[in-house]
Amino acid sequence: MDNAMASKKRGDPGHRRGERVTEDVVPGGPVVVLRPFREEDLEFFATLARDERVTRYVGDGRPWSADQIDERTQPALRQDPTGQVGAARWFIAEVNGQGVGLFVSTRRQDAIEVGYWVSPLNWGRGVAGAMLDRALEVLPSVYETPRLSARVSPENTASARVLTRRLFTYQGHLEGVDLYFRN
Repeated sequence: MDNAMASKKRGDPGHRRGERVTEDVVPGGPVVVLRPFREEDLEFFATLARDERVTRYVGDGRPWSADQIDERTQPALRQDPTGQVGAARWFIAEVNGQGVGLFVSTRRQDAIEVGYWVSPLNWGRGVAGAMLDRALEVLPSVYETPRLSARVSPENTASARVLTRRLFTYQGHLEGVDLYFRN
């Protein structure tokens, strides 16, 4: 990425509305690489899933058991056809070759649902936004649809902010979560 592109962030005088932002708004934010989730990543994922700080806004808010971890990772490792409802593609987010988070995508009936977990050691560094930026580049070719959705706990204002900065719009509240969509 050239320096001119890296300097164009939301809020900067050089940023034009509608222009793709390639890094999060954190100055000097990380350069995140997304790579496909593999079996070797199970321990990294398990570390995130067992951390109550990470799972606080996921499901019932409790750390995951070994059975839950196994149940959730199997669809990602199985690689069902992307046109099939329920097909999942997971990605490990890396900075300088080190895992810093997980980005997940799942085909739903009306959109591709996205989600992201960031290792607590990397909170506040722009990792979630950088992961979502990378995914916005990759997912249209994976699923052949531009419509994305996300479900966010109303208390998770940081995640909602990451989404709205990337043109996701709030669509309502259902079953305890806020719904966001991006076309």
